[in-house]
Amino acid sequence: MEQGYNVVVLSEAQSDVDWDKLKDDGVQAAIIRLSHGVTQDLQASANLAKAKQLGMYVHGYHAYEGVDNEVTFSLSNAEALGLPEGSYFFIQGAPDDEVIGFANNWLSAGWSVGMNGLSDEYYQWIVSDSEPDKYDVWQIDDLRCLDNTGELVSEPKKNTPGVDNFNPGKPQAGAYVGFGNDTTGLLGGQTLGYSTNGNDFYAVITPFGMIFRDVDADRMSKLMINKLKLQSPNGTVFNLVVNDEGELKAEKESDK
Repeated sequence: MEQGYNVVVLSEAQSDVDWDKLKDDGVQAAIIRLSHGVTQDLQASANLAKAKQLGMYVHGYHAYEGVDNEVTFSLSNAEALGLPEGSYFFIQGAPDDEVIGFANNWLSAGWSVGMNGLSDEYYQWIVSDSEPDKYDVWQIDDLRCLDNTGELVSEPKKNTPGVDNFNPGKPQAGAYVGFGNDTTGLLGGQTLGYSTNGNDFYAVITPFGMIFRDVDADRMSKLMINKLKLQSPNGTVFNLVVNDEGELKAEKESDK
């Protein structure tokens, strides 16, 4: 096997893949483009099937284009193509503030997350003519890669979060409020949140906004009962009420 060559990167741009040579060279894994924008790579399905047939570990990547519904499409497309649970799914070309949306959705689907570029939070896929100072997988040319850390050439690890993100348990010994890293699958680094048991940490205030859960909705709904109001164009305030027959009515506030 050629020096530094245990993984390949594949997309529809490579129409003449020499699979026999890849097998002879001892390639162990493939990073396959599954989609770009809201379009499936034309060779994604065929490349996945052939790589699996040759016993390679398969991983995917999505090329960012900044179009509507891109996160949703990348998720549903990878599921339809059968990207195995625990495989790495890399994002290519996305701005830093867009990466988190892809990452959280992909983590929820059970994949591990990588990034084509420098990153402290994700598996780093670096493209360079010379060996980088820091990398997990180094892409040497249009095809060949070296997986330095070894995650791509070993059995995928199940990544489904073991903690219920929506229904935290009741507080018990060790519960606290403070700073920590979410343990339910959300990313974003240090966040302000809470733990109900001293181990599981639920992020609340994060770099990508506030997180609300089912228990929060239940508390808020009780507070909002009989307090829903509407205001007409002339300033008259109406209360929304429901009778015992389930009929919703608007009553003028001054009439109550």
